Amino acid sequence: MYRMAARDCGSYHRVDRAYTYSGIGVVIEREQGQVVVRRVLPGAPADGVLYPGARLVSVDGEAPASLESWAESIRGPAGTSVDVVVAYPCGGKKTLQIERDIVRMEY
Repeated sequence: MYRMAARDCGSYHRVDRAYTYSGIGVVIEREQGQVVVRRVLPGAPADGVLYPGARLVSVDGEAPASLESWAESIRGPAGTSVDVVVAYPCGGKKTLQIERDIVRMEY
């Protein structure tokens, strides 16, 4: 959300900037050759299931080659599930099944 000043300082216009997509609601990035969860969006399907710092190992049994392919593979129609294998820095791997839903991302 941005506030834009009007001519008089006492008023402003509110501009919401957001988009929606169908997926699990995580922000991922490549770090030292691995795909890492940077942020989990509040209220998204992954909220309380995945945590920042988790390393994605595979999605539906595949390990995509590019970051864009990872993002495409965790997105999909609302109501469908995706199996995500994650590894955490403190050790251990875990397979999680997460149901995709409509996610609203504000910027």
